[in-house]
Amino acid sequence: MDRDEMIVLLSELIACHSPAGQEGEIDAVILREFAETGAEVWQDDATNVCAHLPGGGPKVMVCAHKDEIGMIVTEVAGDGSLRVENCGGSRPWKYGEGPVDVIADDGSIVRGILSVGSVHTTTGPVPELDRSRALTWDLVTVFTGQSRAGLEAQGVHVGSRAVVSRERKQIQHLGDYIASFTLDDRMGLVSLVYALREMARRDVPAKETRPDLYFVAAHGEEVGMLGAVRAARLIRPDICVALDTSPVAHGLPVTLDARPVVWYREKAYHTKAECDRLLRLASELGFGAQPCLYAAAGSDAGRVREAGLAGKTVCFGYPRENSHGYEITHASSVVNVTRLLIAYLSAHGRA
Repeated sequence: MDRDEMIVLLSELIACHSPAGQEGEIDAVILREFAETGAEVWQDDATNVCAHLPGGGPKVMVCAHKDEIGMIVTEVAGDGSLRVENCGGSRPWKYGEGPVDVIADDGSIVRGILSVGSVHTTTGPVPELDRSRALTWDLVTVFTGQSRAGLEAQGVHVGSRAVVSRERKQIQHLGDYIASFTLDDRMGLVSLVYALREMARRDVPAKETRPDLYFVAAHGEEVGMLGAVRAARLIRPDICVALDTSPVAHGLPVTLDARPVVWYREKAYHTKAECDRLLRLASELGFGAQPCLYAAAGSDAGRVREAGLAGKTVCFGYPRENSHGYEITHASSVVNVTRLLIAYLSAHGRA
């Protein structure tokens, strides 16, 4: 498995804008990659992109989400500036002042500048940010340089989405580490594609012994795990697997290295025997894994488990620093998570 090749695909996915509810750019890339494997591919009524490899073993649904965090327009002012708020867990202090892309109704981009205001004052909220006030969405605007009528004519209005500009979404290489906005969950999508390729290329007789596999690039994880819940209702899996970036956070025994992180707990407790199986497989593969319990994180699999839509669930993924910001991870983690996923799926085949 070629790490550099995987990072090329990762870069392409990162460049695609996909705030929740407006994910068409990334859908096109995923549909292309899924179709090239020869699997049965479709997009369901919730815009989940799905691929199916039939098999004789248990029905396994593997999810990685295709949406990203961003902003939603709450007001278009008379001077053409935009008021925005969080869409999926974004914070203005994670972005800082700089270019953002506002996505018009037809998918075209209107450039804006996320703005806080000048510091050369002793009045108003800006000096308070130095002393006693957190930077929250009500204190920022998006400058567009256009009139309200001009924005409306282009299809920008209340409810439009905005994300960090494309030129800011570029992978930076720091030795064995990479960094970028939206590693969450573009890395999961890369593993989803490569695992689908591997499972699809295996000999025809393997169909009788491999699991009945569904690969799902899920809609709307950042705004409530909406797509995974819908997919699970339609597919009715025995096992739901989520691939997700795994925060390195204060008080948690997670290290920023190449070892996958196995989520024993998040919003729900995952199936212990399946988590234990992941630890054993990672050890047998030679790179090991990090067990973790999250108190303030959630995944597609956790939401599916809460809804009672799968008998067994697991989540694992890539250690990352700076979650929901300019994220950092070990470049080899994408290889190791993919290898672990393939081993896990193979272990559920029928003898």
